[in-house]
Amino acid sequence: MTAIFISYRRDDSEGHAGRLFEGLRARFGADAVFMDVVAIEPGVDFRQAIDEHVDRCDVLLAVIGPRWLSACAESGERRIDQPGDFVGLEIAAALRRGIPVVPVLVQGATMPGADALPPELADFAYRNAVALTHARWTSDLEVLAKALERIIAPTAGAPAGATAPEPVRKRRWLVPAVLLVAAVAVAGVFSLRGGAQPKAKPTTGTSAVRVDGRAVTRVVYAGQDGGKPHGYFTQTAKGTWVEYDAGNDRSFTFRELNRNGDGVALRDDSRGITILLDLKRGLVQLRAGNAAPRPLYRIRSAQ
Repeated sequence: MTAIFISYRRDDSEGHAGRLFEGLRARFGADAVFMDVVAIEPGVDFRQAIDEHVDRCDVLLAVIGPRWLSACAESGERRIDQPGDFVGLEIAAALRRGIPVVPVLVQGATMPGADALPPELADFAYRNAVALTHARWTSDLEVLAKALERIIAPTAGAPAGATAPEPVRKRRWLVPAVLLVAAVAVAGVFSLRGGAQPKAKPTTGTSAVRVDGRAVTRVVYAGQDGGKPHGYFTQTAKGTWVEYDAGNDRSFTFRELNRNGDGVALRDDSRGITILLDLKRGLVQLRAGNAAPRPLYRIRSAQ
């Protein structure tokens, strides 16, 4: 069951979407949030898969950054105008089904006008938007989560990271939309912070991290002296990881190369580097080219 669907453009707002994904999954459960089409199996018609995922959700959050509307394909055509644009397909599917669609503005972005959108997305321009800023990350995540609870109703008193049960799906087409709009109007401006996944018990330490690398999905790090820099790596979909460098407020995307009981190897092709999440030694290590790995950070916790 997917209660919350997060729609975003990778080259526009991937870091913010990853933080949103992680924070909401920690609050509502790992199976309650869907973010990335990377999770769609090879050979599956992605149009059908998107339709099915959207149809199972109670609300769609559309993350909009500065390049959401202007991003272009190699041909020079705006992506939003292309029939196979994932973002357009996701939002259009939600609009057709009467599912609440909330524009989430990041990095100073503004809402596009109806005349700037394809006809099937014109109604999106009139959806009440929320803006997320870095300055109030933690407190505004709580406000957003409470607004979403009006729709997806997780188990009362469930701890953060607990998997939410499948919501009771009564006539959602009108009532959830009204509740969400009311909650957004009261909440005002939202901002988000990452959270944790519920797959393994967190273990902290300054040496080996006692979490099986074959199951790890999140690694928190700090400088080797225990201070800055600090941040975390989190798996956002099968084979895909995002690093959020909190000290510098930036993010990077990695593909997973391999993993075993001692850790996970990640690759950033754009920078030509490999990151080793070495749970056995409790270190995040960097390998550039054929050089030997060198320690970057100390792992504070993993799960």
